[in-house]
Amino acid sequence: MTENGKEKTTFGSRLKEKRLEKGWSQYYLAARAGCTNSTISCLESRPEQKPKLATVEGLATALEWAITEARRSAGYPESDDNLTPLEVEDDFRLALHGFKGLSEPGRALTKKQIGQLIDFVSKCEQTTGGEVNEIKLDKLDKQTGKKKSKKK
Repeated sequence: MTENGKEKTTFGSRLKEKRLEKGWSQYYLAARAGCTNSTISCLESRPEQKPKLATVEGLATALEWAITEARRSAGYPESDDNLTPLEVEDDFRLALHGFKGLSEPGRALTKKQIGQLIDFVSKCEQTTGGEVNEIKLDKLDKQTGKKKSKKK
């Protein structure tokens, strides 16, 4: 398959790439994802095969592959407005994975910044009816010590 003169990446090819990066067999991935070995074999060998959404989400979770990316690769629409519980869980899982790698001072700073962010968003929702505008985000950056990147 080609797309604009380039080889199009299919869900099956991305799945195989992710699985091989982990060094896993199809059987092992199937056991972790809650599907069958033949499902994975079929998806990897038949690019026209479209997996069920639940299968995509199970495979993405098992492979630590961002669910929104996996869904897009499988031909399912992304929706930031209608996040599934698995997408939210995926985002938190990736954040926690990064948090575990921080030093103790790094963890303390992260906890403080998360608390400030939660307080800030709560205040914004109360005062603006749920909208968070650019001015308020600039104020949050100043509170947390984040420096703005200069636009070129």
